[in-house]
Order: sequence, then C-alpha cells, then structure tokens
Amino acid sequence: MTNPNDLENFQFKKNDTVSLRQFVYKEIREAIIKGHLEPGARLREVEISKQMNVSRGPIREAIRILEQEGLVISHPYRETVVVDLSEEEVIHLLVPTRRNFELFAAQKAVSVLTDDDFAYLDNIILNMQEASNQDDLDRLSDLDLKFHERIVERCVSPAMFRIWNSISGKLHARFLIQGYSHSSLQTVVEEHREMLQLIRSGDNERIEQHLQKHIK
Repeated sequence: MTNPNDLENFQFKKNDTVSLRQFVYKEIREAIIKGHLEPGARLREVEISKQMNVSRGPIREAIRILEQEGLVISHPYRETVVVDLSEEEVIHLLVPTRRNFELFAAQKAVSVLTDDDFAYLDNIILNMQEASNQDDLDRLSDLDLKFHERIVERCVSPAMFRIWNSISGKLHARFLIQGYSHSSLQTVVEEHREMLQLIRSGDNERIEQHLQKHIK
C-alpha cells in the first residue's frame, strides 16, 4: 500500500545552477517545511536520485544536514523519515527556545543592525503586506522566516544560528500546515511591522513584551 506522504506523490525539481548538495538540501527542506512531505514520510535515495537526476552522494550529504537540523531521522540500514513532533514538544520546548533566541537577537539588534539591514527588513514587510492582500500563506510564511532569519543571523554566532534554524524550520512547517485566515495573515504583518519599529526605537522592555505575546 502506498503511503500518501511519500515520494510517489511529490516531484522534486532538477538542478542546473547551484551546487548539487545545496540544491538537494534546499529542495528536500522546502518540501518538508511546506508540508509536501509530512511527518513520517520516507525519503528513499534511489527515488530522489531519479527525480533530481543527481548521484546519491549529494543526497546523503543533504540528508545528513537535515538530520543535524532535526527535520529527518535516519535509521541505520533502514530508511530516513521526516520527523514527527508532538504538540507537547512544540509548546513546551521549541516555542520557548525560539522565543529566547529571538529575544536575545532582537535586543542586540538595536545596536547591531545597519541602515542596509533596516532597508532589507522594510522591504520584507512591504512584500508581506502584498502576500497578505493576496491571501498567499506560502509566500507570507517564507517572508516571515526571512525577516527573523536576517535579525538572528546578524546577532548570534554561526553555531547558535544553526540551532535557531533547526527550531524555526520545524515551527515554520507547523505554521503552514495549520493554515490561517486573511485576518490572521494581516495580524502577522502588523506584528512584524511593530517589531521593527521597536528595534528602531531601542526599547528593550517593549521588545521583550512583544515577543512574549506573539511567539507562541
């Protein structure tokens, strides 16, 4: 019997541009985060190799990175599957950890972000508004991730950024799978607009209050 979440029902792209490992990694990660490959879905190297027209070496390397990020788990001599997280893990572990990371980064951002960073973040918010107006959850969610990614990457060490990236990827997938109404998409835009204003103002107390309220 075919598992509806496996590769028989999802088609990866072929690559003509970037490095093979990076291409394979990005394609599989995006498929997981956007819910095309759901928790429990099996990742078979042979099938991925055929779909992407690449050798199995880059696939193994990509899967190793995804395993380090906590998005997949590989069983020796068996199969690799997409990780399934319990609601308890999300609520009591991942969300508080992400909140602490982003609180540290946002408060540090007050003195770290440059004019170029603020211009980049302003542009993301403009694009988020456009995505909200079009009820485009996928695009809004991607922009949401890019907004926080820019702040965290600029304000923490590479090792800490990798940990944050793993956590945010799991929560990003949950955000997409849940789905949102138009009104809640607009709320997401307003929250990010307010967050950027608070960083500009340098009000660390209100930054903390904002993150405590909205990262949940």
